[in-house]
Amino acid sequence: MKTLNAPGDLNISRVLRLIWQTKGISRIEIAQRLGIDKSTVTKIVSALEEIGIIQAFAQGNAGPLGGRKPIQLEIVREFGLSVGIEITTDGFVALLLDLHGTILHELSVAMEVTSVFDAFDAALEALSPEIERRNTAVLAIGVGLPAVVNTEKGAILQSIPLMIDEEIDFCAAAGEKYGVPVYIENDARCGCLGEMVLRHGKGLENALFLLSEIRKITGTTGSRRNLSVGCGFILNGNPYYGHDFSAGEFRSILWQPGNSGQFQSNDLSGELVGSDVSVTGSVFDELASHVALLANLLNLDSVFLGGLAPELTEELAGKIREEIRAKWPYRIHPVCEVIASSLGKKAVAYGAAGYCIMRFFALPNIYQPSGSGPSIKKTLEGIRA
Repeated sequence: MKTLNAPGDLNISRVLRLIWQTKGISRIEIAQRLGIDKSTVTKIVSALEEIGIIQAFAQGNAGPLGGRKPIQLEIVREFGLSVGIEITTDGFVALLLDLHGTILHELSVAMEVTSVFDAFDAALEALSPEIERRNTAVLAIGVGLPAVVNTEKGAILQSIPLMIDEEIDFCAAAGEKYGVPVYIENDARCGCLGEMVLRHGKGLENALFLLSEIRKITGTTGSRRNLSVGCGFILNGNPYYGHDFSAGEFRSILWQPGNSGQFQSNDLSGELVGSDVSVTGSVFDELASHVALLANLLNLDSVFLGGLAPELTEELAGKIREEIRAKWPYRIHPVCEVIASSLGKKAVAYGAAGYCIMRFFALPNIYQPSGSGPSIKKTLEGIRA
C-alpha cells in the first residue's frame, strides 16, 4: 500500500487514478468529480504531463454556451510495463502488459515444476528479450499460484499442488534478486483481479471466478492429471480474502478421506476428465451444484469460468445455469450471469499483471504516517529517469 510522504500525495494519486479509470476525462471534470480546486488540478496535471505518465489525446465538445473545448486526458500506456506469471504443476504462462492493460507479449511453456523459484526464473528469462527490446521500465511482477497466499506479506503459506507445507517469503527474495517489486496472489483470485482491471476497477460488485484446470495433481514426474478447482470472490466491489487468506479454497462436500482429488467423482474419473463426456459430466454435475449454492446464497451478479477449453466451459456453464434455476425457491429469480472469463487460459497471468497495475494506481493509505519515503511525484520521476 502506498503511504503519504508529501502534502500533495493524496490529491496526485486521486487525479492519477481517476484518469486511469476514466480515459478521456478533462481537467474540469476531474475538479468536479474530486471536489478539488481547478487551479490545483491544473498544477497536478501539468506535473504529471511533464513526468510523462499522462497525455492529452483529444479535445472534447464545447458546452452548450460555447467556449473552449475541454482537453481530454489519458494514461501514457508505454510509461511502464507490468509482468504477469501463472505457475502451475504443468509449467507457466507469462504476459507483458502496458498501463492500459493491453497484452504486448505472451508465452506459454510446459515444464516439470518442482520449485516455484525455478519456474519464476524460467519465465523471466523467457520474457527478458522482449523486455529489453522495448527498453521500458518494469514497474512490478505479479505471480498467480495454486496456493494459500498471504498477499500482504508476499508469502506462500501452503500449496498441495506445489508441495509447499511451510511458509516461503517469496516476494522478498524474488524482489531482491530482480530489483523490482514482486507480488503474489492465489490463482483464482487473480482471475477476479483480471476482470476488475479490464473494467479499470469499476462496475463489478459481487462475482465468483471459478478456475477449473485439468492438470497434474502435483509437479512430480508421473503425477496423474485431474480437475483442479479454486474460487475467487469479489464482494461489494473488492476481492475477498478471508481472515487467513484462504477464502476460495475448494473441496466438495461429498469428498471423503482417502479420495485423491477434490471431488467424490474424481476417484471414478481421474484421467478421463475432459476426454470422456460421461465422466466429465459426473464431475461437472457435482461442481455445478456447489457453484449454484454459492451464487444463490451470496446473490452474485456474475460467475466467470476460466481455465477450461471453450467446449468444456460452455458445458459447465450450462450445468451451472440449470442448477441455479433449479435450486432457487422463489418465483422471481435473481439475475446471475454465468459466462466464460474474458481472458480464457490467460486469465490468471493477466490478473497477476493486472494486480500490479491496480497497486500502481491505488490510493495511499491515509492512516499511514507520512515522511517515510519519497513523494509520489519523486517516485514517478525516478521510473522515467
